Amino acid sequence: MDNDIQARLKRSLDRAMEESCSDRDREEFRCLLDENPDLAMQVAQQLQTDGLLKWSFSPSVPDMAETSAQEDLLQPQCSPVEPCVPKRRSRWKAAAGLALAVSLAGLVAFAWFDHTPLRTIGEVASATNVTFGAECTALGPEQRITTGILDIESGTLSLELLNGVTMSLRGPTRCRIDSEMLVQLIRGQATADVPRWARGFTIATSDIEVVDLGTRFGVAKLGDANTDVVVFEGEVDLKSLQTAEKQFARRLTQGEAARINRLGEIERIFQVHGEANENGWSTLEPDDERGVISAVWDNLWATKSVSYYQVIPQGLDEDVHAYVDHPHEWNGLAGDGLPPFLLGADYVRTVNDYRYSNELSIEVELAADADLYIFFDNRSEIPDWLQGGFEDTGVDIGLDEDAWGGNPTFTVATGPGESIDNTFSVWRRPCAAGEVISLGSMRAGREARAMYGIAATPR
Repeated sequence: MDNDIQARLKRSLDRAMEESCSDRDREEFRCLLDENPDLAMQVAQQLQTDGLLKWSFSPSVPDMAETSAQEDLLQPQCSPVEPCVPKRRSRWKAAAGLALAVSLAGLVAFAWFDHTPLRTIGEVASATNVTFGAECTALGPEQRITTGILDIESGTLSLELLNGVTMSLRGPTRCRIDSEMLVQLIRGQATADVPRWARGFTIATSDIEVVDLGTRFGVAKLGDANTDVVVFEGEVDLKSLQTAEKQFARRLTQGEAARINRLGEIERIFQVHGEANENGWSTLEPDDERGVISAVWDNLWATKSVSYYQVIPQGLDEDVHAYVDHPHEWNGLAGDGLPPFLLGADYVRTVNDYRYSNELSIEVELAADADLYIFFDNRSEIPDWLQGGFEDTGVDIGLDEDAWGGNPTFTVATGPGESIDNTFSVWRRPCAAGEVISLGSMRAGREARAMYGIAATPR
């Protein structure tokens, strides 16, 4: 540090400790700290030293005998016509009071000169049954979000950051918000919806950094080891921490999910539990037993795929997404909509790209007695596993295809019977609780077709 900066620092500190600093002095000191952030520790030490020196040179502290003799001086003097007032305090208590005052004055002065104030970076968009933790420091007045710790014990909190990022936290979750572009997830679950202009928004855990490429994704830190990442739209990059023993990078795209540790080792997440409104999700087993589909998995391990299946209990309705990796939607063929026996069924968002996998085998486990349904593309030949194990109900439903892969010719419409691109026959099979049903691949070939859908209703 050069002599000029030292002199300016000394002058500003002297004025602060003499309580003679002006607004101009404060501003000058602020600029000093902004330009030289390493000065902050020296300032704190100087204030502490000043307080100790003032205490040391205050009136001497008497011995205990003097103290005992002087205690009566603290008792009030009263008369019938004068109010009670205390006599002078003992010298040692006066010195202690002076030291405390000096320390407090130093703290106040340092607070005035603080060059890193909490910065507002967003606001609370919505809160549902939220209970905040005791150490929550990122929630400012008027529902503003600042840098700091955000700790919620229960409920769901939705934030809207200044850069347009919407982030939802589901309790119990604890995170540190460093800026509108970086959130440190300490524990719990966060979902981010990121516009294109906020590309690079990052959620980091103790294992990895998840860097957005313009997308909607979720991150869960559920214990001391491993981080779960789910991509709902777009793409994210998984990157090792700077301090990691092994440096790595991996890209996940829409419809993929992975459990990853600090070494970059990936485990496939077969199933992501969802909700009918598609806002909630979990990579853990659900606490309730609303659904009749308890598990879905296949024979493609992480070396071949990290795509996931999303089970939506009681979620089948008009305009719901059919796949995790494509934006197509299920609809009724006509204005009267989906057949009544399918409305409100549990359904599985499958992987549309698996339509070309000839070695695929999907296992579906039922939690209760149920009717299991398969929606099969009428453009394809019926495979043996479907014809032999299921019966055709004679009912068809429609698939409304949206633009995908740069092809703008498809768009989705709202409501039944609108913008139907392809029809699917509905096949049914009765199943018992605990039964595991094996579903095969679509027949060989690469003709135009879409992956089959899966649904179930309690019997």
